[in-house]
Amino acid sequence: MQDRPLGGVGRALARVLPRIAERVEITLLTDAAMPRVAMELAEQPLRTPRPGYSFEWLQWSAPRWLADFDGVFHCPFYGLPVRQPAPMVVTIYDLSFEHFRGWMPATQRALFRAQARWAARTARLVLTSSRHVADDLAVTYGIPVDRVMVSPIAADPIFRPDHDPGSVLDRLGVRQPYAVAIGGAARRRLDVALAAWRAVRERGMSMDLVVVGTAAIPAEPGLAAGRLADGEWAAVLSGASALLYPTAYEGFGLPALEAAASGTPVVCARVGALPEVLGEAAAWCDNATPTAVAEVLARIVDDPFWAAELRAAGLERAAAVPGPEVAAEIHLAAYEAAQR
Repeated sequence: MQDRPLGGVGRALARVLPRIAERVEITLLTDAAMPRVAMELAEQPLRTPRPGYSFEWLQWSAPRWLADFDGVFHCPFYGLPVRQPAPMVVTIYDLSFEHFRGWMPATQRALFRAQARWAARTARLVLTSSRHVADDLAVTYGIPVDRVMVSPIAADPIFRPDHDPGSVLDRLGVRQPYAVAIGGAARRRLDVALAAWRAVRERGMSMDLVVVGTAAIPAEPGLAAGRLADGEWAAVLSGASALLYPTAYEGFGLPALEAAASGTPVVCARVGALPEVLGEAAAWCDNATPTAVAEVLARIVDDPFWAAELRAAGLERAAAVPGPEVAAEIHLAAYEAAQR
């Protein structure tokens, strides 16, 4: 069976888990109906009454297996079972579903809220990736400070400034210079990025755009969209003039950190955890409107000295984020505290 591809957070966790496994035994509990996880760790596939239903897997399959387990159960994605035969740790990356309506279907939002609230209330320890979300958890859910631990996410080493994107650009039909934007989650506001890019082109600036991820956009000259493999994404990001990132909220903002590690300026507003993650290494907008994003993008293109300063600041900022060794130590401390 083919391995299951990992997303950005999954890649980060995959770098941490082997380091934890050097100190303690780890068993990955997975859904037997899904492809295996692409990690070199012991895996225990669990069956459910209705294969592929993650809620049933968490609430029925996992507790049954944990009944004879002498250790800590860590769910790295928002939820915990109602029946908890072992000490529990949960990771909650953001609370966007608590604060913003319309970003996900009502039923999905209600499920996220219910499972996150239960997990936060019952977990011995809650892990998150930014101080911004840790503070939000304390205010929104009333979690004591000593039950939340922050484990920052470092950019994968695949993101670096020396890639050659030529072959990927040829396949996409894109020419340099170009910017990058991200489709998918509604909070990323792809419509703003597209409007800003079009505004720059209307000024006579030669600038193509690559939209990465799922996005239904009309075909037009200079615009390419679609999913990219990890290596392709890293190469395209490395060669871009900027990442247009008019997101309305981020609990961390891993694509922004990946861009910084690639030497690519990030055009964004000071929302969510982005100031914490990027510091002064971003091309900040007062507001992430099409006009504001277009103005900053035009300045990056027109002012190569400022662009070089942003590039250097981004590389320095990304290099300063604690790596997976530190994250592993934080996870181990959470597991130890959960067993007390």
